[in-house]
Amino acid sequence: MMHDLEIQTTLGQQRKLRVLFGFYLAAFIVLALRLCQLHLSPGNMLSDEEMLHITDISLQDARGEIFDRNGVILATNKKAPSMWVDPRRVRAGEEEKLADLIAGRLGMPRDEALRKLARTDENGKPRKFNMIKRWLTDTPEETLEELRTQSNGALSVIQEPIRYYPHQDSAAHLLGFVNRAGEAGEGVEAAFDRHLASRAGVFRVKVDNARRPLSSSTLAYEEPEGGELLQLTLDVNIQHNLEQALDQRMEETLSKAAMGVVMDPHTGAILAMATRPAFNPNDYDKFPAELRKNRAIIDVFEPGSAFKIVAASAALEHGLVTPDTMINCEGGVFNPYGHSIRDFHKMGVEPFSRCFEESSNIAHIKLAAQLGEARLEEWIRKFGFAARTSPDFPLESRGLFQPRNKWSRLSMGSLPMGQEISVTMLQMARAFAVIANGGHMVEPYYVERAVARDGRVTYQHARGEAARILSPKTAGTMQQLCHQVVLHGTGTAANIMEYRAGGKTGTAQMARTDGGRGYDKDRYTTVFAGFAPLANPRVVAVIVVQEPRIKLRYGGYVCGPVFKKVVSEALAAMNVPEDPVTDPEIVAKHEKEMKLAEAARLAAEKKNAPKKPAKPEPPKQVEKVPEADPDTVTEIPLDESLVAMLTPLDGLDLVARRTGDRMETSLPDLTGLTKRQALERLQRIGIPLDAQGAGWVIAQNPPPGTALMDVAVCALQFGRPGQEPAAEALPGDEPKTTM
Repeated sequence: MMHDLEIQTTLGQQRKLRVLFGFYLAAFIVLALRLCQLHLSPGNMLSDEEMLHITDISLQDARGEIFDRNGVILATNKKAPSMWVDPRRVRAGEEEKLADLIAGRLGMPRDEALRKLARTDENGKPRKFNMIKRWLTDTPEETLEELRTQSNGALSVIQEPIRYYPHQDSAAHLLGFVNRAGEAGEGVEAAFDRHLASRAGVFRVKVDNARRPLSSSTLAYEEPEGGELLQLTLDVNIQHNLEQALDQRMEETLSKAAMGVVMDPHTGAILAMATRPAFNPNDYDKFPAELRKNRAIIDVFEPGSAFKIVAASAALEHGLVTPDTMINCEGGVFNPYGHSIRDFHKMGVEPFSRCFEESSNIAHIKLAAQLGEARLEEWIRKFGFAARTSPDFPLESRGLFQPRNKWSRLSMGSLPMGQEISVTMLQMARAFAVIANGGHMVEPYYVERAVARDGRVTYQHARGEAARILSPKTAGTMQQLCHQVVLHGTGTAANIMEYRAGGKTGTAQMARTDGGRGYDKDRYTTVFAGFAPLANPRVVAVIVVQEPRIKLRYGGYVCGPVFKKVVSEALAAMNVPEDPVTDPEIVAKHEKEMKLAEAARLAAEKKNAPKKPAKPEPPKQVEKVPEADPDTVTEIPLDESLVAMLTPLDGLDLVARRTGDRMETSLPDLTGLTKRQALERLQRIGIPLDAQGAGWVIAQNPPPGTALMDVAVCALQFGRPGQEPAAEALPGDEPKTTM
C-alpha cells in the first residue's frame, strides 16, 4: 500500500510540474513575441489610450499647371469656398427657418437643405458634420458670412482646391476638365493625367481631445509631390482669333456648328484647335456630355471637293497628267458607272489646271479612272485617311472608308470628289500639310513637354522622321494649283493680299437623320482647307462650318473668310515675312476695293464731324429721285472684306439705291429681321449698316420712312424678340428736316 501511495504522489508531482512548465513556456513565448513586435515596430509601443489620440493628416499638393507655347497659363488651381454644418449646433425649432435661408441664398431646394440639417443620418446615427454645398465660386463672401452669422455658428466655410481655367471656354475641348472629386475628364487633362496629377503626402501626429495637433508630436511625415507642368504647342492669341472668327461666321450664316484647326505643316505642332459651340470647363457639369466632346477629332464628315487633292496628287505623281493636260469636261454632264455626274461650272475641253481651279467633278473622276481602283485606294491611305493621326488623341476617330473589296460600282465615281468617305478635320489638316511642306507626312501633336517641380523634363515630344509620300516636284505643282483656286477659282474669299495662299473648297450634303437612306437636301457641311504663305508655308488651316442656313452654302463662301482672317492674323503675329500677291488682275481688283474702303472712311469721318445748326428754311416739296439710267448704274458685287467693314459705300452717290425694278425713296422698317436679312435689304438700297448686338432687329436709327437722300448709315440694335431696346440712342445721323 505504501509503495502504491508513493507512486501516485510521484505521478501527481510530475503532472503539476508539466502544467507549471507549460504555463511558463507559454508566457515566455508571448513575451518573446511581444519583444519582437516592439523591436520591429517601435511605434506600437504606444498604449491603446495613446493610439486613440493619433491621426494621419493627408497633405495635398497642387495639380500641375498647363501653359501655352509662350508661357500663358491655360489651366491652374485656386481655392473655392464650401459650406458645411454641425447639426448639433442648429437650435431646436429653427431648422425650418435656417433651411429657407440656405435655399434662398445658395439656390438649392428647400427639402434638400432641410435634410442636410438633420441631426442623424439615414441609419439613425448622430452627425457632427455634413456638407451643405461645395465650390461656391459664384456666391459672394458677404452672403456666406451672412449665413454663418444667422446660423449662430452652426454653418462654417472651408476652402477647398478647385481646377481653374482663366480663359473660360477658350480651347475647352482640347484642355478637357477636372471634376469636383479631382478626377480628370477628357482632353489633355485626361490624356496626360499621369503627369498633371499630384501625389498626396501624409502627416502622422498626436492630437488632443479636440483633434488639434499637439506641438512637437510628429510621428511620421511623407512629403507630397506636386503635379508636373505641361507646355502645349497652342498659341493663345491664335486660339482666341480662331474662336472669335468661327463664332462670328456661325452668326452670319445661321449655322449649327463650326470647328477649325491651325497647324505647323513642317512639325505637326497644333497652334489652335476650336470646336463651336463651346463649354466652360469651370462649370463643366452645367453642359451636356455631347457638347463637351472634341468634335474636331471625333466627328467625321464627307469632305466634298476638298478631297480632290488625293486624285490630283496621285495622277501628277504617276505622270498621268500635267497642269496643261487637256481634259474633256463634257459640258458639265457625264454618265460613267451608270450614274450622272454634274459640274457646277459647265466646261468643255480645258487644261487640268483650270479643271482643278473650278473644282470639276468630271475631270477628277476621269483621273481616278486612269489611276485604277488599286492605286486610288493606295493613295487615299497614303494621305493618312482611315487611320488615327496622333497618339496625343486617344479618342480620335479613324474615319469611315471601306476597303476596295467592299466598293460598289459607283465608288469610282464618288470617292474622287469626296463622297463615300468620311474624315476628321485633323486628318484633312495632315493631308494638306503634305502639300504645304513639300511632300512629307507629319504627325499632329499638341503637348510639347512635361516638367517636374525640380526642373526635370519627364516628357518631350519626339519628332520622328516624317515619311515622304510626294516628290518635291508634285508637291510644288499642287501648291501652285491650290494657289490658283484662291486667286481665280472657288476659293477667292480666302485670298490674302499680303501672303499668297493656296487651298481647296469643299461642300457636301449631310446624311439624312430621319432614318432614310441618302442625303438631306437642306443640310450641308462646308469646308475650306489651305496653307500660307506660298513661298514657305508656315501654317495649314482647315475650317469646317456645318448646316449654314443661307442661300450660298458653299465652302469657299462660308469658310473662306474665316481662313483669310485667322491665317493672315496668325502670320502677322508670327512675324512671317510678307509674300504678297502679284497677279495683275487681282492687284487691280484689290486696289479698287481699297479706294472704295478709303472713300467710305472719309465719308464716315465727315458724317461724324460736328454739324452747324441748320437755318430755318421755307417749306419745299421733296422731289422724286429720277429713275437711274441702267447703263450708268454701277453694280458692286458683295465682297466679304467690305462686308466686314460694314460701311463700304458710306456717303457715295455712285450707286443708285434700288430694290429690284422698283425705286425706293424711304428707309424700310427692318424690325424683326436677322442680321443677314437686314444687311441684304440695306445693300439692295445702298445703305451701309452699323450693327450692335446679336439676334433680331429690335430698334433702328434713322426710323422707318426716313428719306434715303437723308440717310448716310443705318444703325440697328439686335436682341431677342420682346427685348426692350437700350435706353441710349443708337449711333447714326438724325434724319434731316425738309423745310
